[in-house]
Amino acid sequence: MMRNPCLLLLYLAVAGCGQHHGNIISIANTEEAPVSGASANETAPAGNMAGNESASSHDQVLRTETVSGTFTGWEMGDYLWAHIQVAGRREPVSAQPGPTPIDLFLDANRGRPVTVDVATVRTEIPEAGGMTEIQRITAARNATTTAQAWWQGLSAADRAAAQRRFEAGPLSSGR
Repeated sequence: MMRNPCLLLLYLAVAGCGQHHGNIISIANTEEAPVSGASANETAPAGNMAGNESASSHDQVLRTETVSGTFTGWEMGDYLWAHIQVAGRREPVSAQPGPTPIDLFLDANRGRPVTVDVATVRTEIPEAGGMTEIQRITAARNATTTAQAWWQGLSAADRAAAQRRFEAGPLSSGR
């Protein structure tokens, strides 16, 4: 994980100029994509940018695993990384959250048990010098629901509040 203060400053500088898409900011695309089967007023925030989505056409999936643990929070470097503390593992699983609403769901479940599907992928990350192997969370759930079902069950006001909390927390470098 790279921690480049110049890139973080650039990230924060453009944060007010663009539309948030999961854990990456897009300056050009400000439309939200509707969730499959959802009405126009039941849209999820648009997915993450290329190179940071759960199944980018440039990604090569090397392996997958399902892990259960406690979501402990975020780390912001050039990208946002979720930390899942798994019993019996010395280091937490550190992975990019996949497409929204996975990031918002994890944020709402901070300090709670979750189960996540983690794909280890080779993907293009320019800040790391090209093709890089990373872990990416492709699905998340807790004891009662999945990230997608949770999102669908929220009112428009609750969705907006979840997005604001996320933007005020990890995306503003407040872990």
